[in-house]
Amino acid sequence: MVFAAVLLAPVVVWLVSVGNPLDYLDHTLPPGQALYVTSKFAALLALSCFWAQCLLALARRTPVLNGIPPAPLKLHRRLGCATLVLVLAHVGLFFVAASLRGGVPAWSLLLPNFGQGYYNAFVSLGLLAFWCLLLVAYAGWRVSRGRQRWKLVHMLWFVVFTLVFLHAYAIGSESRFGAMRYVLLFVATSLVAASWSRLRVAMKGRRPAIEQPAGVALEQVRERERV
Repeated sequence: MVFAAVLLAPVVVWLVSVGNPLDYLDHTLPPGQALYVTSKFAALLALSCFWAQCLLALARRTPVLNGIPPAPLKLHRRLGCATLVLVLAHVGLFFVAASLRGGVPAWSLLLPNFGQGYYNAFVSLGLLAFWCLLLVAYAGWRVSRGRQRWKLVHMLWFVVFTLVFLHAYAIGSESRFGAMRYVLLFVATSLVAASWSRLRVAMKGRRPAIEQPAGVALEQVRERERV
């Protein structure tokens, strides 16, 4: 139920915000306006899919998520692909819309620029999240091919989500107001709580091994060899 609500919230909020999407096909509107509102829709959906993917992955070894069945690896990958496609759509449509509005390709939007005011700084933060997401997605693909060294890079997903949250909460047209604002706060809080719970489990699992006397550990190794 919670997952359905979070995934449906962007659709409802976007439709309430834009009204009839077909109205944006009117040629009297500013150039690129239809692409701009579609870009926002892709961003809202991407955020929800990203949250669902991360939370379902954490459900495998997180006590606070015991009521949630862990997602099979195939679903994890599909949600990851959906998130990546939606993010690419968000960035691509926003770039084209800005280019049409300005009359020239908006290449400057593809490079971070934190020195030109509040709005541009958080646009740059979102762009940084985009490049980091590509790296994390590539690392996940490498891990799926047996390259376990890339797992640490794939674990940077939490950094990506933090950047995305700050970007959306600071300048998102729909995510800052109304119901979507509370959805955004919920997904961030739930993910932080689940991540903290997972981290505590990992730390408890390592503590006995660290505290165990060296002689006991050596004896256990010898016992395994005898068996």
